Amino acid sequence: MFNWIDKKTYWALIIAILIGTLGGLTAIGMFSLSGLMLSKSAFGAPLYSLMILVVSIKLLGVIRAIARYYERLISHDATFRMLKEVRVNAFDQLMLDFVNLPSKWRLSDLLQRTVNDIEKLQNVLLRVIYPPVVVLLTALAVCLIYTVYDVRAVLVIAGAMLIILFVLPVVTSRVLSRLTRITRENQKQFMDRLSDYTMGREDLAVFDDQHHYETLLLNAQLDYEKSMLRQKQLIAFYDWLLNLFSMLAIWGVLYVMLEGTVLMYASIVMVTITLFEMAIPMTNFPFYYQETKRAAEQLLSFDVPEHGKKVMTILPLELQHLSFTYPGQQRPVLKDIDLTIQEGDKIAIVGNSGSGKSTLLHLLTGLYPSDIKVSGQPMTELDRESYFSDLNIMQQYNHFFLGTVQENLFSEDREKIRFYLNEFNLPFEPDSMISEFGNNLSGGERQRLHFIRMLLRKKSLWLLDEPFNGVDVINREKMLKYMLEQRTSVLISHELEILRDFDMIYMMEDGNLVEAGNFSSLMDRKGFFYERLMLERQMVN
Repeated sequence: MFNWIDKKTYWALIIAILIGTLGGLTAIGMFSLSGLMLSKSAFGAPLYSLMILVVSIKLLGVIRAIARYYERLISHDATFRMLKEVRVNAFDQLMLDFVNLPSKWRLSDLLQRTVNDIEKLQNVLLRVIYPPVVVLLTALAVCLIYTVYDVRAVLVIAGAMLIILFVLPVVTSRVLSRLTRITRENQKQFMDRLSDYTMGREDLAVFDDQHHYETLLLNAQLDYEKSMLRQKQLIAFYDWLLNLFSMLAIWGVLYVMLEGTVLMYASIVMVTITLFEMAIPMTNFPFYYQETKRAAEQLLSFDVPEHGKKVMTILPLELQHLSFTYPGQQRPVLKDIDLTIQEGDKIAIVGNSGSGKSTLLHLLTGLYPSDIKVSGQPMTELDRESYFSDLNIMQQYNHFFLGTVQENLFSEDREKIRFYLNEFNLPFEPDSMISEFGNNLSGGERQRLHFIRMLLRKKSLWLLDEPFNGVDVINREKMLKYMLEQRTSVLISHELEILRDFDMIYMMEDGNLVEAGNFSSLMDRKGFFYERLMLERQMVN
């Protein structure tokens, strides 16, 4: 479970445990001597013997304070060192496998989950490993020492410690694990409904007259609160059981020692009380154990495939009887697609909204696992980062960062940047500032700037999804001219008139390829493409 704790941290933890055990034994010694001093005082012991006991108690107090200081210092240092290593390794792993992560992980979810898991791991040493081990070692030492005075009292202490340190935590942890799983499921359902409710309040106010969705939201909230309450009740019950067995152990020691050594009576009772007070940190053990166990198990467990083969060229791309269904859904988005992209091809994919065009492009980019063959090899066996690095991709929405135009174009060639900015009629200089998320850019400016990114990054295959949205006719023609000059390109577009110079046009309908051919052949066929183009011309006129 904790294979990410290095040897240095383990040794620091061991030293902290030994010092903590020493501190626990000094506390036991202090109260043991206090009880002995009370007994001797009752029997009229000489003053010098009482003075020796007082000095011994003071000395143990000093040793205990020093032990507690160094125990805290070393254990916290080990925790911080462990967290530093985990954070560095997690970041390196994320950067290494980012392209290889399955598409089900959104970046925000990925980062949030990783950060939360790492923060929870800070409890591993301080609240999961350290408390039970220190209490166990201290209890063993006490039992070993006090067998000399009363074996029956030691058996009572050992039995109670067995229940407190092993039986109760194990049983409670298992029950808590089940309740935690239910709570997470209820939390997810509640947060999903709350998010939908927040985003769609205006629509709900208009269409949901019966407040049906609000009722579903309140029910989800109630289920979530009930599951959280059950967890709290279990922890409270567990705490009550710990106190119950501690009190039973104390009363048990009192009972069995009624006929024992009178002089050691108060001493063993005081030791028993002190020992079970040391077990108080076990109160939250099941909660922290389940929390850190889950965090450790899922930390960077993103089902990342192993790095595959690298290919010299990514073309041709072959889609043979390709079907695709999004994870968690049942209805296929693509059905039995046959398509090949050869070196030098200029391909257009057209169709109505929801026909599967963008999904097909996502598969070509490698964002989802599929049966596509890349240069004769299955895409699932390839190194995804190597494949991804040979693509030029333009999505419908492209991200821009806070910084200069040049920084956003990722190029040091200022002359080329100036040329393309002027070529596409953009009112910017390389040092012009772009605000966060590109908020100071119009839709057409975003498209043209990202197109310049692609021109500055020469790659063998261009994949473009509606690149001309918001772009005026003059700049659209320029972009189209540059795109057709590239080696190989695949374009998704709803504008059919601009596709005259493409080698192949694929018409999609409801996830199927219904027509394929160049512009002239499709017009002569007078099928789906022809009808759609005629409708487009009528709307323009």
